[in-house]
Amino acid sequence: MSSPAARTSREQRRLRAWERRVRSAGLPPLWAGRCRALAEPARQAAAVRHTAATLAALPRPYRLVFALLMRALPVAAVLAAPAGRPGGSPGRARPQRVADRLSTVPGFAELLRVSLALALHGALDGALDGPSTPPRQELR
Repeated sequence: MSSPAARTSREQRRLRAWERRVRSAGLPPLWAGRCRALAEPARQAAAVRHTAATLAALPRPYRLVFALLMRALPVAAVLAAPAGRPGGSPGRARPQRVADRLSTVPGFAELLRVSLALALHGALDGALDGPSTPPRQELR
């Protein structure tokens, strides 16, 4: 049996690994292309933390599927909208075009939908700088 400190250390390493996976897959720019609020650095960091923590807590088969999809996502993004090729209307940003195109591809569509929902929950529902209202004091 492992000690609680060893378990906590292992969980922290797993969480950091998932944060790296989320970032290296290129999900934060795709989220920002879909939702302007996720372009803000503090909100994006909270979104990455929440998404990584949720994915790290999934059962092993689900973690494996998400890890494989995130590993293939950068290649799929290049194939969906090559950087040198003009596409879409002139006002649209590349991350938004890539997200739009990948949202039609089975597997990647689910990855984008699930990760965006998790990112929004983490960034917009979570407190970025602590509680926004001071704690209530009891009347004596």
